[in-house]
Amino acid sequence: MSFISAHKSDVGRKRHQNEDYIWVDEHRGLYIVADGMGGHEAGEVASELAATTIGKFVTDKLKNQSANLSKDVIKQLLVDAIETANETVFNTAKEAEQKRRMGATIVVALIQPPTVYISHAGDARAYLARGSTIMQLTEDDSWGAKFASTGSGSNVGERPNKLDHILTKAIGQESMLKPSFTEVKVVPGDWLLLCSDGLWNMVEDEQTLAELQKAENDPIHAVEALVAAANAAGGKDNISVSVIKILAPEK
Repeated sequence: MSFISAHKSDVGRKRHQNEDYIWVDEHRGLYIVADGMGGHEAGEVASELAATTIGKFVTDKLKNQSANLSKDVIKQLLVDAIETANETVFNTAKEAEQKRRMGATIVVALIQPPTVYISHAGDARAYLARGSTIMQLTEDDSWGAKFASTGSGSNVGERPNKLDHILTKAIGQESMLKPSFTEVKVVPGDWLLLCSDGLWNMVEDEQTLAELQKAENDPIHAVEALVAAANAAGGKDNISVSVIKILAPEK
């Protein structure tokens, strides 16, 4: 089983600066999308610092590991990488005496077919599209998501919009961070999608699935179509998309 990928980050239609950052090492199957917080400059610094710290941490460790790593080893690797990035961003902001704590939401995927390992903090998301279905693999670290999962309020699953982006977890916001971790099995034909909230806030899951289906085996077409869809819907935030198409083994 093999895979091909493409990625794109766009400033959107309302922001003057892109505070998202994408890291890709296709050879090692490592993909990272970071969405910066903290306003002008601070968010841009935080997202790049978080993504590059994680990327370098993981790739350096993988150089000295065997090809077939256990789930426990990979989980510890990704968690350690994100915690290291958290400490780095937190200390950088502290040393710079930032008035607003800069930070970043993050989603990291390490692909070792047939398994994809995912770790994240915040509301950057991972999705799996298979056939006629699309499934969110990550749960947002926000008060809105927490509200929906507990069923607080008048209706179970109701999520008030004003709580959607009050984050409960993000890189650089606290000195300690416990990132989430999950895994999923993939099969040929699957799409794996990593994105910032600039995509999922603008584009419904059904439209995202439709664009992936139309792209067939062309990830470049997929990222271009998804970014265009987010901008057509208003482009209220920076838009970052990384897509991976799982292919059948070559005969």
